[in-house]
Amino acid sequence: MKKLLFALIAISILAGCKTEKEGSNVVINELPMKSYFQNSNLPAAIMGCSTREGKMGWYAFGPSIWGGKDTINENNIFRIFSMTKAISSVAALQLVEKGLIGLDDPLDELMPEMTSIPILTKNGELVKANKSITLRNLLTHTAGFGYDFLDERLQKFDKTGWNYDDLPRLFESGEKWEYGTNLDWVGKVIEKVSGEDLETYLRKNVTGPLKMNSTWFNVPENLKENIVSWGVRDSVGFKEYSRIPTEPVAEYNAGGGLFGSPKDYLTFLECIKNNGKYYGGQILKPETVELMFKNQLPNGLTTSYNVTEGGIVDILGGFPDNSDVYSLSWAIENNEDELIRTKGSAYWAGIANSYYTLDKDKGIAIVYFTQFLPFNDKVSHDFYRLFEKEVYNSLNTK
Repeated sequence: MKKLLFALIAISILAGCKTEKEGSNVVINELPMKSYFQNSNLPAAIMGCSTREGKMGWYAFGPSIWGGKDTINENNIFRIFSMTKAISSVAALQLVEKGLIGLDDPLDELMPEMTSIPILTKNGELVKANKSITLRNLLTHTAGFGYDFLDERLQKFDKTGWNYDDLPRLFESGEKWEYGTNLDWVGKVIEKVSGEDLETYLRKNVTGPLKMNSTWFNVPENLKENIVSWGVRDSVGFKEYSRIPTEPVAEYNAGGGLFGSPKDYLTFLECIKNNGKYYGGQILKPETVELMFKNQLPNGLTTSYNVTEGGIVDILGGFPDNSDVYSLSWAIENNEDELIRTKGSAYWAGIANSYYTLDKDKGIAIVYFTQFLPFNDKVSHDFYRLFEKEVYNSLNTK
């Protein structure tokens, strides 16, 4: 009996991704993850992976509501923040495929409220832009729009009398890479070109066909109880924010407004991994998906954050790698010294410490979710990287 009990315990430790399809030969060592979580002060985390064969599996640690007694699961709903961007990019690329807009079409006539926004020079002057903005500029974060929490110039900008729909741009389109509100504008482009609001468009063309039924800007009432706790880590621990939204949003933020479940997001990545094919249809053409894995930055640009005093100065998790590049949807691993993921793999994150990896070469997709600020928490990011390492290690055990 003792031998049998020991065998069962050993199997549970090495059982890897608990699959949704029988016959998985993926074996992931769970023990390092269990040990890591137990030795951390993270309130909860869930992570999942899928194989080349489309088998999914999940690891869950801690409760869905902080301090509760349940175990978080893949159907719980998270604020996915900037993981929204990849979904929005797919929606925009669908319109490109249909010939309704071109990647390199000037947007001056379609989006004058955007293209008329002046550029704030390093000397503090506001000047009119000389170059047009294109959809490619927006998707690759080379249109000049930034985030005020990342840029000192935008933080110090006096908004008195400012009547534009966004803060000033920081440079001419195509000059630099600057992470910012570019995808927010992509959402407006989608709405104008399609004639539908972004929630409706995504439900009809992306999240609906993929049966991502927990992914919404406004979570339906019957799903709100699935929303997990979230909050902020401070010097003494975690402070919880209001969990369930009290008011619906009227404007849909394509750069960071979606709620969604880990299972939904892994389903989305799985579809892209399969060249846009899903059971029942094709969400994007294979040649379009291929573009999503190719560097789209001009002139040797990389994903280099120039964080200054007052920006996110406590980035401890090592995200992103400043030598990496960017496609039409996400960052592309480009570091020759990267020890875990394959060069050419896609990755990105949400500001509440959620992350994903998509490696078409190895046939794996990975999602990782915690739900607290500030972004790039070292303990959480290291947990994601540990899980990523164990998934890649499992490929050598087949």
